Amino acid sequence: MQLKGALSGKRVAIIISLFLSLLSSMSQSANLMLSVGKGMNDTLIQSESISGAKQFSLGYVWDSNYQFESEFFGNSKLEYELYVTEISDQQKLKAIVFRPVLNFMGDTSRSYNWYWQFGLGLSYFDSRMLGPIEFSSKGQFATMLGIGVPLDNKQNHRLTLRYNHYSNAYLSTPNPGLDTLSLDWHMRL
Repeated sequence: MQLKGALSGKRVAIIISLFLSLLSSMSQSANLMLSVGKGMNDTLIQSESISGAKQFSLGYVWDSNYQFESEFFGNSKLEYELYVTEISDQQKLKAIVFRPVLNFMGDTSRSYNWYWQFGLGLSYFDSRMLGPIEFSSKGQFATMLGIGVPLDNKQNHRLTLRYNHYSNAYLSTPNPGLDTLSLDWHMRL
């Protein structure tokens, strides 16, 4: 059984490496994402508290070259993120997440302009358990709402405070959900 897990882990690492190589050749604007976070209690969506849990993530973010301007949102752009996260409480849960993220940048003529973002994507967990939370499946949707600020006028560095929610959208039950709050640093490569 351990050999099977090791082989599937190697396959996943190879697939991620190939995917990242392909992505880096597709976009001129790529970012490294580092994230630290904390589990939340059951105040919002999840059914059990994991407020003692810690979250660490490492990922890759790239621009889609899709941008639009609107009177309400200002300058907005779509980017994609692929990251690996580990959430540890009484045990560890690892996940791989792919998520399109829509950034509402507002007036980009001003330096250090606050922005907000929304993302909805897919995740795959390596386990169906984290502390008191038991998922009905390893596949989960990954939803995110964030607010951030560029740390320089070229947006080479950005900090974002994010609320992350993982759930299966009641495609199967139980659907307890998993909520974290994270601080993400994006650094242009």
